[in-house]
Amino acid sequence: MKHPRWGSALSLLLMSSVAGCSSRLPTPEPRSIIVYSGERIQADGVRMGQIEQWLTPELDRINLDPAFLIRIAAVREGGYPWDSLEIVADTVDLALLSAAADVETAYLVYGYLRLMDDWGTLAEVLPEAEGQSGYGAERAILERVAQVWLLGRSVFDTQPFGPLDELVYANEYGYLDEFIFATQGDRFSDDAVAYRAGNPGREGDFRSWFRRIFQAEGPQYIRRQEEEPAPDGPDGNQDSAL
Repeated sequence: MKHPRWGSALSLLLMSSVAGCSSRLPTPEPRSIIVYSGERIQADGVRMGQIEQWLTPELDRINLDPAFLIRIAAVREGGYPWDSLEIVADTVDLALLSAAADVETAYLVYGYLRLMDDWGTLAEVLPEAEGQSGYGAERAILERVAQVWLLGRSVFDTQPFGPLDELVYANEYGYLDEFIFATQGDRFSDDAVAYRAGNPGREGDFRSWFRRIFQAEGPQYIRRQEEEPAPDGPDGNQDSAL
């Protein structure tokens, strides 16, 4: 077992949909998700079925493969999965808001794909990452994590969670690059410089778009290294509704 607390609604529904039967049940029809600004995303049913078909065997591997271990520690402050990720040999450690059980699946998938990238086997489980490394690999990973979270939100009724809702909206509206550079700029500084030089104006467009969608000046869960975490940190939930 890769995680001591397998309580997410998405995980339980996925496992129950295949347990004890030889054929998969059809993916339920997705519904739209919405944030308080009124901006909606309507997921495509066929696309969500394809993501579920990819996800189910990967969750089996995450849960059962003895070759690696993924651990998620409960914390009081919400954040992006890459902020807390640590990989040592065959073990991945992540931190997740203790009240956000619905989010476990997406965080497990992120940790799993980052480990596969670290091992040099990412393309075996994520074909679109073939030939990619560094920023290209991270982009492919986050695009897939965004799709997994959209599956959860639109099909399996997982609760809103600000850090991943930002990721999903950025991916669906074509601002994934800008979102990654805004939240992981130190990690991919050279790639950010090259991208912005080749795409003048996109950074400003992203800020305007983010302000319209989330009524904020930019990604809201970036950890400032110089700041000590507050005893009662933000709950990580974006003001959003279904």
